[in-house]
Amino acid sequence: MSADRRSRHLSCDALRDHLDNRMPMLIPVEGDPPLFWHLEAGGQRPALRIPVEPGTKAPRLGMQGIRAVCVLDGGQQFLHVFIERVDLLREFHIVCCEIADRIQKEDTAPVVAVQTTVLAWRRLLARGRRMSLEEEIGLFGELLTLTGLAAVRGWHAAIAAWQHPKCTDHDFTVGPYDVEVKTVAGPARIHTIHGLGQLAPHSKRPLWFVSHVLEQNDHGRTVLGLIEGIRSTIRVRAPGALDDFDARLKLVTGNESAIPREHHWAPAGVPLAFPVDAAFPRLTDDIFALLPEPAVARISDIDYRIDVADLIPSIAPSPDGLDRAVDLHALPPDVASDLSEPNHPKDEHR
Repeated sequence: MSADRRSRHLSCDALRDHLDNRMPMLIPVEGDPPLFWHLEAGGQRPALRIPVEPGTKAPRLGMQGIRAVCVLDGGQQFLHVFIERVDLLREFHIVCCEIADRIQKEDTAPVVAVQTTVLAWRRLLARGRRMSLEEEIGLFGELLTLTGLAAVRGWHAAIAAWQHPKCTDHDFTVGPYDVEVKTVAGPARIHTIHGLGQLAPHSKRPLWFVSHVLEQNDHGRTVLGLIEGIRSTIRVRAPGALDDFDARLKLVTGNESAIPREHHWAPAGVPLAFPVDAAFPRLTDDIFALLPEPAVARISDIDYRIDVADLIPSIAPSPDGLDRAVDLHALPPDVASDLSEPNHPKDEHR
């Protein structure tokens, strides 16, 4: 970004000084519409405060450390883009300046401006970093769901449904409905839900929730090995979809070096699929109905856990075989993982 474009912005050093004062502040960003730096008491979680239309949903940004939430204040809804890791303040400052320029100088819609800019930052930070264990497990579950959908709808349709650009809140958009995939390692189907919007269906599309449980064993696949198996299958069955698969995978991982190749995972039971309806355990914005608006404005985000182990779907069956099991051995051999881990015992059944 050129110097003249950023001259109207509060400098990163000045922002850091305000944080060090540990006082709550609203610092305006010059331009229209009015944007603000929002600083909480205690010098935690600096945010860019963006006015948005009522009913706007905060986009899921897909990376740890940076989050987006919608808050109400004085009858106005705002989108807060904030950072949880102050050690990345300088990078975050650059991102927020770019978001502000897209909104104020290029007249870009707020959610689009945030998504576009954060995606570029994700790619930058992904260079040389590795996925967290939570991200690794989550990606494995999404790939299992992708493989299951491909068995029903074909690879072209399944890949097109993954990380659909028209649905930023959920993992898949399959025809007339969306799918949120949650994966956990261990015997319990207890999943962490991030925010009140993650299990909120769109007004015109029902939402389905898919639960995967994984275990580590020598007969499983690494994430890299699962990806290479999928790639090999696509090359044979739908070669024209390979570029689309790689492009969508890059949105999740950033680059090839970030793809995990140490842990070997295998499904520990069949997937479960549930419609997210009135009977499904979830929290929504309705929980704020009895709270006064000033109290709601102080709640920046909510994470909670749900147990779906014994939950019985209110309707059946699940569409498109969302609850079908994926046989990892049906994919081509885990060649990439074997080459990257020469000391790991091979699975002779592959």
